[in-house]
Amino acid sequence: MSQAPNDPRTPDTAAGTVPAQRRRRRNGPGPQRVPAPRAPEQTVAGYRLPAFVSMVVIGVLCLLGLVTLAVRLGGTVRVFFAEAALGLVFAAATLLFGFWLFRRIRPVRAPDPAASLVAVAWGLTAATGGALLANSALTGVWSKTLGLEFSAVWGAAMTAPFNEELFKLAGIVLVAVAFPRAVRGPVDGFVIGALVGLGFEVTENLIYGLNTVVQAGGVNGGLAVAQTAVLRVLLTGLGSHWAMSAVAGAGVGLLAAAGWLPGGRRVLGASVLVLTAMAMHWLFDSPLLDGFAGIVFKVLLNFGIAMAVYFAARHAHRRRVRRALALEAEEAGLRRSAAVALARRRARRRALHEVPEAERAEARRVQALMVESAEDRAFAHTV
Repeated sequence: MSQAPNDPRTPDTAAGTVPAQRRRRRNGPGPQRVPAPRAPEQTVAGYRLPAFVSMVVIGVLCLLGLVTLAVRLGGTVRVFFAEAALGLVFAAATLLFGFWLFRRIRPVRAPDPAASLVAVAWGLTAATGGALLANSALTGVWSKTLGLEFSAVWGAAMTAPFNEELFKLAGIVLVAVAFPRAVRGPVDGFVIGALVGLGFEVTENLIYGLNTVVQAGGVNGGLAVAQTAVLRVLLTGLGSHWAMSAVAGAGVGLLAAAGWLPGGRRVLGASVLVLTAMAMHWLFDSPLLDGFAGIVFKVLLNFGIAMAVYFAARHAHRRRVRRALALEAEEAGLRRSAAVALARRRARRRALHEVPEAERAEARRVQALMVESAEDRAFAHTV
């Protein structure tokens, strides 16, 4: 795009300072405003019916999933209590690290804490509990119709990619409806999907660990739990459930970005992403490319697909936010280059260090308001 001689040039956003007030142009209005705090998210009773209904559905299904898990695993936990406690330690460590990491990868700023916690809770309970029941039922169908031998080899690939991905996908959609400001584009859907997949993976790791103890007859149970956790986190965790549901979540974000009234291209794009997530899961569980090298290939392929989707979504998200920040700066009479640099966390931290300590809290508040306002503007189809 060409620029007039008096227009500010597109800034280099790699470095920035606290947005500084520009000199007034002759007869110009000067500083216009500082963005006001936005209204609180209306996601409780009495505000938005879709959000309220979604939260009720999430709460009920998470409770049912937790009950299902308790019924299925209660006996094993009582018999192998020490092993279950050790599994919970590994599960908690995985959950805490993953929760920090996936919230950190969202560009510009971290996602809504409440939406993040609800997404993880869905994966931990509702998705895993529902998948346990659905997988058992569908596996029985394959055994009766296709035979035990075929089902033993291909059963997981014919079951999990559909049941598990659909249960996780349902949670992403419900979170997007319950927290409309938390999922307004593909990168938001990616992060929420990754958090749902993280919760699912943590519970599944615990279940697999207990199953390994049972299969070993309780001999060296602690070692069995530790080995299962380490292998599933360090070897297969890089391209497992979080990657699959993150790709599907990006598809949900495409639909949410259009206010759930998408055109044909968005529907096609979302469908491709969801089907891609299922295909990733199918390949991961299939007997094809068996062996250590094959597993490593599958993991790296899933990770590569997820990263390709993520970087494309991140680039688009940052571009929109930078454009909105530029308009915010123009209206508020601030230096454009410094305002646009606020799209990066590092630039915001560096800018705060240049502010006197007594004024730092207020500068941080203004930064947060500008970023919030810019994201609202960027995804309200005003830029």
